[in-house]
Amino acid sequence: MNYKLRWGSNTWIPALLVSGILGTLILITSIHGMGEEWHSIYFVPMLGYYVLISICQSHYFKSRPEPNWEGFSKQAVSIIGAIILFFMNRWIMGTLIGIPEKLVLPGQITLIVMGFFFFGWDDFMFLGALSRWLKIDALKALFWYLFTWLIWYILYAMPGGPVEALVKFNRLNFEYLLASSQWVIIMSLMIAITWKDFLATIQFPNEYIRGILLTFFSVVVGFSIAYICFAILNLIGNIYPEMAIVTKEGTRDIAATWHHVLYIATYPLIPLILFGLYTNHLNHIANPRTRAIARTVLLLVLMLIGYAIYRFLIAPSGIFGHHPWWHHADLVFNFTVAIIALTHHWFNGRLGFLVEE
Repeated sequence: MNYKLRWGSNTWIPALLVSGILGTLILITSIHGMGEEWHSIYFVPMLGYYVLISICQSHYFKSRPEPNWEGFSKQAVSIIGAIILFFMNRWIMGTLIGIPEKLVLPGQITLIVMGFFFFGWDDFMFLGALSRWLKIDALKALFWYLFTWLIWYILYAMPGGPVEALVKFNRLNFEYLLASSQWVIIMSLMIAITWKDFLATIQFPNEYIRGILLTFFSVVVGFSIAYICFAILNLIGNIYPEMAIVTKEGTRDIAATWHHVLYIATYPLIPLILFGLYTNHLNHIANPRTRAIARTVLLLVLMLIGYAIYRFLIAPSGIFGHHPWWHHADLVFNFTVAIIALTHHWFNGRLGFLVEE
């Protein structure tokens, strides 16, 4: 049975309205209903685990690809699993590994971000070749979960690593690592959605070479974009001193600047997912290379528009609280709205947004 978008390339409008309204209500309830401290300590990491488990389910516990109601059970698994993982991993990090209590939450965020990448890494880059030796999907999911823990320990906890949470926490390296990693994740999503059909026209020697080249591309381009964003923020601070990201003492806060680079790296999420899944994705352009370029340019424009809307309209309203301009709730907002639309595609086959042809 074949399906098409109910409202053609305008389907993104009702999809954005539904996910935007739901996401806003969820955030208002968390921030204003439960309080900002509760929101930061509990909601934010649990949202991250919800995204992480949803990514895992989309790769290793797939739902029916057509519109269905059964997918809501997957949503329940992600929600309940997020709560369990939050408390379990907090105990593992704090009690078993010995991470200082105040560094457990940053440790959870780091684990979550690493998981975002590694749960999709094999499928997106290597077309599943890295874990093909495991014949059971549940074992593949467990393998990548344990692999994520290993990378997390090396990068975040291990003495001599970049962050060294077990010795002396390096805040600058922590913020730099998260910001750059999020841009790498954006590159992997673009490989999976934006450039997928163009990459299908390229002949790689084998899946391993494909994966190595695409991983190298994602890391180099992701880290480069992060540096560009960092340089732009510093330039803005030089031109407009009132917009400089500074410490309480008035000096430039390099770590906080990298933290805002992380925030910027979440702005492609909503247009990437809504445009990629709830429109015809410029498929009227026949040439795959031209189509990929056009999609990329449009995504950049939509990202900048989204940043301007949040920065100058949503943030000043105080709907999600009042904070320094570089530390609003935009990261959580972008993730919440985007994941609602994305999991509805993964689990429910875009139920309500597709019709039979």
